[in-house]
Amino acid sequence: MSSPSLIPTFSTAVNTWQCDENDHLNVQYYTEFGHEASAQLMASLGLGPRAQRQAGLLVGVADDHVRYLREFRIIDPVEVRSAPVEVGERHLLAYHEIRNPADNRIAATLTRRIVCDRPWPDDFRAQAEAARMSLPDTARPRSVGKRALPDLALSDAPRVGLIEIGRASVTPAECDERGEFLPRHQFGRYSDGAVFLWNHLGFDRAAMQDRQEGTVVVEMLNHYRQALRAGDLHVVMSGLASFTDKVLTFTHFLFEAETGTLAACAEAVAMKFDQKARKIMTFSEEDQARLGNRQLRLAA
Repeated sequence: MSSPSLIPTFSTAVNTWQCDENDHLNVQYYTEFGHEASAQLMASLGLGPRAQRQAGLLVGVADDHVRYLREFRIIDPVEVRSAPVEVGERHLLAYHEIRNPADNRIAATLTRRIVCDRPWPDDFRAQAEAARMSLPDTARPRSVGKRALPDLALSDAPRVGLIEIGRASVTPAECDERGEFLPRHQFGRYSDGAVFLWNHLGFDRAAMQDRQEGTVVVEMLNHYRQALRAGDLHVVMSGLASFTDKVLTFTHFLFEAETGTLAACAEAVAMKFDQKARKIMTFSEEDQARLGNRQLRLAA
């Protein structure tokens, strides 16, 4: 009997409008690929969207962990292959391997915890167990998830030292068929607001761009706490949790603005990037001294 293996769940190509100032695929789209692949994986196990509706099950996502390993550039093909790696009574951990089929190299891994409001149907659990494989070491958290992020309210942000990097509302176009804010756009809010955080830390992003210096994220873990819906107002508050001579670890807190309650929180591992050499850069001693003065003091 053959062992379980990854199955194809999504394919596309990188478009110009999906790329950022580094001329490579923006982080939010990897989350979109994993979101699409998750639906296909669930369907392959007998519990796709139609089956969920018929069974009256409410299925959602609890967290996404992404490791960004290699760049995708404009026109690159993208292929996702997937498998369950953990099956519980009401949760399933899905592993998505995002490859460039032109060279068959892994560009990213995404691990998603899918949750259900009731125990999984027996036949689904049986199929998921039969398809289950071990999570590869390359997909395991490396620099995130070592401690729980605090369950803050928006009113706690000034005390913690977080700064505002984004304020907007959820549009219908950013929501799924249930009217809930799509994961891709949550990652997009963090990405779009990062310039405010880098500037706050003393890095002039406009001047950096003139020097062909960019910023990249190499790993991210997002926890979805409560769903935002079309029309909801939200605020992203962020700060520097820790750093080394090459790596910054940011924390992002996405709040529903009217009530001040936490909708999502994330850790992002970021670096400076030489856009010409396509290499990671080192922070100067002056940079590190400044970062030390602006580091958050988060209590779990």
